[in-house]
Amino acid sequence: MNNYGFHFAGSYQGYWNISQIGRKIPGTLYLEKHSIRLELFWNNVTHVDLRVIPSATGYAYTEIGNKKICYYFVLKGLQIMSASWFGKHQSQYKLDVNHFFMSDVPRFTTNVILSCCIRTDLMDKWVWDYTQNSYSNLWPFNKNDGIEIKYQAKPPLTLYESELYELYIYFSNEAHTPNADGFSMSTHTFLNLRLKKKQKLYDALDLAESVIWLFSLLWNNQFSPDFIEFRTSKAKFIYKQSDRYSYKYRDVNNSSLRTDVSDFDEEELSSIIEKWSQFVERDIVSIRTFFETQYDEHMTPSAMLKNYMSVIDGLSRELQITTTGQSNNSKRLEKFETLLSAIRPHIKAKEFNEIKMAILRESPSELKPRFVQLIKILSEYTNIELPYDFCYRAVETRNLLTHTKSSGKDVFHKEQYRDVAFCLEDLIRAYILFKIGVPKEIASKILPSKISMPS
Repeated sequence: MNNYGFHFAGSYQGYWNISQIGRKIPGTLYLEKHSIRLELFWNNVTHVDLRVIPSATGYAYTEIGNKKICYYFVLKGLQIMSASWFGKHQSQYKLDVNHFFMSDVPRFTTNVILSCCIRTDLMDKWVWDYTQNSYSNLWPFNKNDGIEIKYQAKPPLTLYESELYELYIYFSNEAHTPNADGFSMSTHTFLNLRLKKKQKLYDALDLAESVIWLFSLLWNNQFSPDFIEFRTSKAKFIYKQSDRYSYKYRDVNNSSLRTDVSDFDEEELSSIIEKWSQFVERDIVSIRTFFETQYDEHMTPSAMLKNYMSVIDGLSRELQITTTGQSNNSKRLEKFETLLSAIRPHIKAKEFNEIKMAILRESPSELKPRFVQLIKILSEYTNIELPYDFCYRAVETRNLLTHTKSSGKDVFHKEQYRDVAFCLEDLIRAYILFKIGVPKEIASKILPSKISMPS
């Protein structure tokens, strides 16, 4: 299918086949902000007791201008929201859809993926410095002789290549037939993953997702692509999942970028992508939790705080901690020193020291010293200005929310949860950028000028 100017339409009208209900049922597929819905209406009474329908197929069109464009659809994970039967044998169904595939080829398969293409307008903006010299003779304008504009598309730009895949940017353009407004031309860029080994759909989708995560970090923009197209040996198809099931609720349309391609040299960017791939492979659970939390604006602050602390717990396990075995938390020391001084006159020195060690012992494997060490490392990478007891209070707050094991005295107040969560998010982003080798000067463009708690 020609994906150059493709955009999802608000609806697709056509005929649908559902084995549990019937064939060639007239209906409309609606693509709403955070959900996908199929509505069927036809003159045939069909009572279905099933709540979940595994799949459906269809052939439907949308109108662009005065032209109808048709696609073949495969819908997955349908749930009957409502069903009614009335009048002269009329039926109406409303179904919620988990995800779908669409193509201009009938009976296409969605396995054995050879490559995939990620399209976002943000990529056009990111590579503008690189592509602007594709145009020539733009200036000066000569009104008498007319204007001659030349455009020579850049060859594909390889960002990274390994034994598993090649990641490259493809530059494309399209000329538009002259009309009352004159001749025009548009340019688009496409981020492509050429797989060197055939992959199953959801393995290829996971790889595409990890690439999207990386650029969301480098751009400081939690974007969703305009579409993702997958290619097999026989067909191309586009995949779309409902936000309701991907749990991606981004209500703000952010078009800003903190970097552009000219910030990176070729070897540097390739090294960053390679380290990112290794990082994802090693710490996929923590990284997935981080991005699932970032992409869900509907998540409560307490859930964000718990998730981000779990991410820090996972990412900091590699840190080597040197400790005396005693807590450095001054609040904890102050609290227990009062209790210890009260019992000291009544027990032997040896017993007193054993009790003190047991109470104040802090193992290098515990989260608190690892979190302190993580911030110490990041302080050499970016500007951090947090209270001295931030790490300890954040851990205690997570313990309170998760296990109710905290006394509640050294925790953040509920109204502070969102600010704490945003601090944790910035710390995690900084740590990931540090680990994948993004230079300090580029990280300073991506991260806030100072990671701190509001006063």
